[in-house]
Amino acid sequence: MAAQTKKPGAVNVVPLFKRGASFEGEEELPVGLPPSAVPSAGPVAKAGVDLGGLPPVWFLVGAGWSGKTMLARWLGWRTAEEGRAAVLAALDPQNRTLPGFFEGVAQPPNADPTQTARWLRELVEWVMGQKAPAILDMGGGDTSLAALIDNAPTVAADMEEAGVAPVAAYLLGPRVDDLASLDTFEARGFKPKATAIILNEGRVEGGMEREEAFARVLRHSAVKRAMDRGAVQVWLPRLDPPEVAQEIEAKRLTFGLARDGLVPEGKTFAPIGGLNRSAVRRWLDRMEAEFAPVRGWLP
Repeated sequence: MAAQTKKPGAVNVVPLFKRGASFEGEEELPVGLPPSAVPSAGPVAKAGVDLGGLPPVWFLVGAGWSGKTMLARWLGWRTAEEGRAAVLAALDPQNRTLPGFFEGVAQPPNADPTQTARWLRELVEWVMGQKAPAILDMGGGDTSLAALIDNAPTVAADMEEAGVAPVAAYLLGPRVDDLASLDTFEARGFKPKATAIILNEGRVEGGMEREEAFARVLRHSAVKRAMDRGAVQVWLPRLDPPEVAQEIEAKRLTFGLARDGLVPEGKTFAPIGGLNRSAVRRWLDRMEAEFAPVRGWLP
């Protein structure tokens, strides 16, 4: 301790103890997520081709549980929400899901594959004649669309010439086998200018990033060929938590009713809860963001 000086007659005062801060000299620690872990919208996807004002006819193609009916429900609800109308059709007469959400859904009269193929051909002819937008849930297997392409190889060009724009929407899970319809139909010449490769995020197993789960699919030659000719990649977001999607489907709620906490007229069950409504609103916002590149194709 340094020697203290003392003036005559003065009190010798020892300076008070000054505690040094234990954090002095420390470097500031990062507290946020590292840049690689910060959620982002990812690279901006290329925009889809301009349909030139032609009414779109969506062919929803994919294996079972690929998300076709969920996408059809969103497209149908969004079309009505925007004050527009479109033909809604479910090609699998044994799947009554879509008619449970909307009135007037067109379906084949029976499950006979030959009759279903004929019914689809007549429906497409009618849509072409009426120049009407349409949303066609093709059902698993897509045998009716395969028959249509075989019998009318230039169907995409024929539809455009008639004044409607075919939109081929291939819904895919992470399995490479899900690419069968895309590869087969493109090889047969069904190549609408408006083609969407829709990757169902809901099929990704827990703990995996969506890009990791779909890596094999995205590097497959079938996808690369389609992308090279102008197809647009779109993500179908997962509706979390899973029980929200289950409740909405079980109660046959449109996404608008679910979002607003309402129930269909004449029903007495309870609406979904407030937190679940929040999850639906978030999902609808994500749908708009993910489908922005093909917004001009929506009915």
